[in-house]
Parts: sequence; structure tokens; C-alpha cells
Amino acid sequence: MRIKIKEVALAAGVSSATVSKVLSGRAEYPVNAETAIRVRQVALELGYVPDVAARNLRTRETGQLGVVLEAVGASEPDSLLDGVSAGAVRRTFDGAILAGLSGAARDLKVPALVIYPGGDVPIHTFLDGRVDGLLVSCDPLRGHGLLDALHAAPLPVVALWTQRVPPNIGAVDVDHQAGAAQATRHLLELGHRDVAFYGGGTASGVEHFHRREEGYRQALHSAGLPPRPALHDGTQLVEAVRRGDISAVFAETDLGAAAVFHALHAAGLSVPGDVSLVGFDDILGAEYIAGGLTTVYHPAAEMAAEGVAALLGQLAGDPACQLLLPTHLTVRHSTRRYGS
Repeated sequence: MRIKIKEVALAAGVSSATVSKVLSGRAEYPVNAETAIRVRQVALELGYVPDVAARNLRTRETGQLGVVLEAVGASEPDSLLDGVSAGAVRRTFDGAILAGLSGAARDLKVPALVIYPGGDVPIHTFLDGRVDGLLVSCDPLRGHGLLDALHAAPLPVVALWTQRVPPNIGAVDVDHQAGAAQATRHLLELGHRDVAFYGGGTASGVEHFHRREEGYRQALHSAGLPPRPALHDGTQLVEAVRRGDISAVFAETDLGAAAVFHALHAAGLSVPGDVSLVGFDDILGAEYIAGGLTTVYHPAAEMAAEGVAALLGQLAGDPACQLLLPTHLTVRHSTRRYGS
């Protein structure tokens, strides 16, 4: 039988209101310290469990946050990957996002995360009072129709993995452009002047890859060098290397870097002997690509955690804001100084 609050009050020798104040844990309801200790001890001994549903009816708040996983992980078209499987990488990013969400929820005392399926979920699904706010991990290939539909809804929303959001919606993303510029500068600092970009880039229509190609171009422009058109094909890349047109490659993802490595290896060319190679994402297993891939670390878990904090901030009255998380370069063995 469920223990009621009045039974705890009777056993502790206080009123039901005092028990409620103590067990709510809210600072605006001060109670004598000794009394509070006694109430908590009695509640523990009796096995009292607060009726959260009843409390939610009174406060019209659940403390729960909703999560929509529209897409996580690699979104690069298979045509650019030269047979490299993206499935394991998607699962890796799934784990990073979920780890970031659950860790932040624990640290910030969020009682529960409600995970909604991606896809065409009716907007009213999120507005039934089950959650106080919503985190949306956006699919860069599908557009942001869900965000467009939610921007006028009476529900705080924070988007992950995008910088394109409607008014009143917060956003947390990785600084793709700065990370790509950092990767390209690394190759330039090693003396390479013929640096290629491998991937869909701007032509892909994917927001992240557009920004990564822009970062590549920015770094070359700053060095007084002309950027090259993006390469989409391993055979073309190999031909350019053999002509001496390319000595280094920045691939827009680690999967793309793996495809570059496979194409070069099949042609009898080596990394970094013939070509220095840098990727982006620092996926699980990047240390095994090309003998240890130099790559840009993508803070997916940190992004998810910051999204939880930003959403709680909105619930506390802060305005919706946009946050870009910095990346850093992880240098391994796939790059070397030009001519060495």
C-alpha cells in the first residue's frame, strides 16, 4: 500500500504542509534543520514515495525534457565513401549524443528524458504536457521542417547540430568552419601548398559540409593560395596525385578520409608518404584509419550536454541563444612535412 504524506506527518509529529515543504527541497520553503532531518528520516523508514503526478497537476510542470533524434551520425552520401560503411559511425554518434544527454540530465537533476522517434511526428505529440521543453537533433539531409512547425508552439525548443533555426528556438552546434580551417592550416604549416578538399562540400546541400568547405577555402585564402574545386571521386584524386597536382587532402569526414586512403592504397600510393591526409569528426576507430588519422575532434557528447543546459536556461526565463562549440585537432600519423 502506498504511504501517504499525512502518515509521514503523523509519525514525524508535524503537519502535512511541513512534510511537503521539506520533501520538495525548495529553498523558498525554509524549515528548521532538526525538523527537516526528522521528516526525511521518517519518510525513508516508512518508504514514502512522492506522488509526482499529483505534484505535476499542481505546478503544471513535469521537470522532464523531450528529445527528438531526427538523425545522428554520418550523413555523407554513400557515393562519396567508396564502399566504406557508415553504419558503425552512425551508431558511434548515437552513443555520444545519448551519453551527453544522459550525463547532463544526471548532473543538472533532470528527472527524466522522454525520447521521441524521428520522422513525421505530429506537433501535438510534444504539446500534451508530458515534457517542459524539447531538444531536437536535426537531420541535415531532411531539412528542418519540425523546427519550422515548432517555432510558434508554446514549448521551449533547442536544436542540436544546426545553426539555421527559426526565431525563438535555441541552437547548439559545432564550429565546423573553424575546425575545417584548423585542419587546412595544419597542412599548410607542414609546407603543403597543393591541398585538395574531398567531399560533397557546398554542392552536397548539407549545412555542415558547406561550412567545412568554407573553412578550407578560408584557410587557403588567408595563405594567399587559390582553393580547388571539391573532389568527389577517388579515381580523380589518384590521377591528380600522380600528376603532382596534390600533396595533401582535407576530407570533410573521417569516413571520407577512409575512402581516400583506400583509393590511394589500391593505386599503390601511401599515406603520408605520397599524400598527407586529415579528416573531420575523430570517430571511434580513427586511430586505425591510415595508420592513425590526423583529424578534427567533433564534440558530439559535449554538444548534447550544452543543449540540455541551454534548454533548462530557457525554462528558467533566459532568451533562446545560439552556441558554437570549439573543435581541436588530434594529430596522429597521417600527415608529415612536405618533402620530408
